[in-house]
Order: sequence, then structure tokens, then C-alpha cells
Amino acid sequence: MKVLATIVIPPHLGDSGAVNAAMQISQSLTQHCEIDVALMSDRNQVITQGNLRVIHRRATNILSFTHPFLPNKYRTLFYRSDMDRLVANYDLVHIHNPIPAVEMRKIAKACVAKRIPYVVTTHGFVEMIGMNKAYRLGLFTAFAGRLLITKPMEYVIRHASKICCLAPQDRDLLRSRGEPEDKLVVIPNGVDLDSFATPSPQEVSIVCEKFGLPLQKSDRVPVCFFLANHTRNKGLDVLIEAFHQTEQPFCLIVGGKKRDYNYSEYSRKVKKQQRILFTDKLSNDEIRILHHYSDLFVFPTRADTLPLVVLEAMASSKPILSTKVGGIPFQVDSSCGVLVEPDDPTALRRAFEELVRDRSKLQAMGRAAREKVSKQFDWATSAAQTMDVYRQVVSY
Repeated sequence: MKVLATIVIPPHLGDSGAVNAAMQISQSLTQHCEIDVALMSDRNQVITQGNLRVIHRRATNILSFTHPFLPNKYRTLFYRSDMDRLVANYDLVHIHNPIPAVEMRKIAKACVAKRIPYVVTTHGFVEMIGMNKAYRLGLFTAFAGRLLITKPMEYVIRHASKICCLAPQDRDLLRSRGEPEDKLVVIPNGVDLDSFATPSPQEVSIVCEKFGLPLQKSDRVPVCFFLANHTRNKGLDVLIEAFHQTEQPFCLIVGGKKRDYNYSEYSRKVKKQQRILFTDKLSNDEIRILHHYSDLFVFPTRADTLPLVVLEAMASSKPILSTKVGGIPFQVDSSCGVLVEPDDPTALRRAFEELVRDRSKLQAMGRAAREKVSKQFDWATSAAQTMDVYRQVVSY
């Protein structure tokens, strides 16, 4: 069986969790079938990554002329590529990520025209289906979202042979929208525990020096870590407001590429023995080290499907403070974290203060978090389940 995994995402968002997850599951699938990955890029090239052949297809954009004066986020929905021309060479196509949705639909239409079956994984489905709330869209932007996201997604969902749901919550959401039960299968992301091994003292020292962090942490100042794109759906504004409310000492490390926000103003509005550090884009090693350096991972997202970053924090033995959205309740239970309602800075602040009050309990929750991911979120298991889906689809 020859499979093409298509990752539909603009080049400037190539470091996202959805891309990492799609690459990881595809890499694991090389043990079961012949699989290539195609993704949107800034140039055409073919590279080898592990056991994968990765086909980069140059993305174009009808709004490229706006680059000098318009932020990239406004061009995101208009990126296009020729990945749809690749599908004819494969027995099956696996579509990952829904944005830009028109590009995703173009690939699905090519499969339908060539009578090549395709499956789709629910990366980003929760965010896109609930985008009005997650992004606070106005009347015009909501209409554009319907035209450029919702309608294309509906086509892709309708014509898919199978939908790989990342969590039971995705399955329930799609079932409530009329998708038949036998079309939906739950296959969660995994996590590579070895990739989040404890860093050496030297590694910690280098990162602390780079970001001006104390090598010896104070027991009275808990260190919290947030990592995500700084978009509204990830709840960065909720995070900042919650930590501005508290009198508790803290060090809050905010990872992720900076955008057009007044970060210095956020940092200034803290009290004595409080600090907010904005790191900008981090390397994979820096992420691993900061996970281990911190005491608590805080992720007040408004909309997420099954965030890989939560599993990575858990693999680093960190307890989780997050929200009751998407598949996060599938990832995090009371043994390893606390979940609050989204869009509620006060609830987030109270949960943070309660969690850091008992450090020994916090550490026990971190150990439970690693134990949970080791048993329930494994790439090899997910790949085997995905291969079962492939066999069912190709045998139709």
C-alpha cells in the first residue's frame, strides 16, 4: 500500500503541534506501509527525514503583495499549493490539518475525481467548528469564515472514507453533526518519552543564562510555563490577566513566537517577586529543558482538539492547569492536573494559587502525568490503529 500524508498548513505555521503530530504518526507508519509526506513550504524540494520521504511544495498566495504592510495572519486562508496533483500516484491519501481549508478541499476533490480514498484526522476541527467563539469573529469575518473554512471542511468530512478522531470528544462532536458512527474511529496522538528526558545540569545552565533565569529556583516562587502560538484561541490574554490578578509570587515563562503585542507592558504590570518572561520562538531542546525547569504547565486555551503540547508537558512530569475544551479532558484527569472553564481568568488564578500551595502534591501530580501518557498515548499504538483504518478503507 502506498500512502500520501498531506499536511495542509501555511509555511509560516510549520512549527505547529499539528505538523509535529502529523510527522510523528507518519514516521511511525513507515513500519507498516510505504508512506510519503507532502506539505506546503516556501520552496519545492524533496528531503529525507528519518524513514520518511518529505515532499515540500511551494505555497503561493494571491495576497502576497500585502506582505510589506499586512500581518501574515490575514493571508493564512489564501495559501495554495499543487499538492492535489500528487494524489494520483498513491493508493490512499491521509489529510492532516484543516487550514487553509480551501486547499484541504482541493486535495479531497482531487481524490474524489481520481477515485482514490482518503481519510482525515481531526487536527484543528474543534477550533474551526467553534471558531466564532474562539476568535470572537464579527459579522463580516464570520461570513468569510463560513465561506472559506466551514463549507470546505464540510465537503472534506462528507467525502472522507474514515475520520480519525483524536479524542472521544471529537467523535461525539462529529456524530452530533450527523456523521455515521462507523465512519469515526478514535486514534489519539502519542508522545515520545525519550524526547523529553531529564536535561543535564549543563543544559539547564545554558538555558537559564540565555533567558536570565536563576539556576537555583526559590521554593517560594513557582515557575509556570506556557507554550503556544500567541493567537486568541490559545488564551494568552486570559493567562496574562489571571497572573496579573494574583498576589502569589511567580515566574511565568511564555514560549512561542512573538506577535504584534505590547509585551513590555504585560511584563511591567507585575508585583514584587513576580516575573513574566516572553522567550520568543524556542528550539525543541529549549522547550524540553523549560518543561523540566518549570513546576506547572499552564494552558488556558479557548479551543483545541488534542494539543500535543499538553502531552509533551505530561511526558516531562509536569502537572497541567488547562481548560475544559476539546479533548483536553481526555488527556488530563484529576490525578495529574486541574481543568477550569475557558475564558475565565479568575478561575484560572484561583486554580493556580491552590495548586502551588502544596508543592509535594504538585510533584505527585507530575509523576502521575508521565505515567498516564506512558500508558495511553503511544505513537506505535496509534500507528498500528491507523494502519488498521488504512486496510479497511483500501479494501472497500
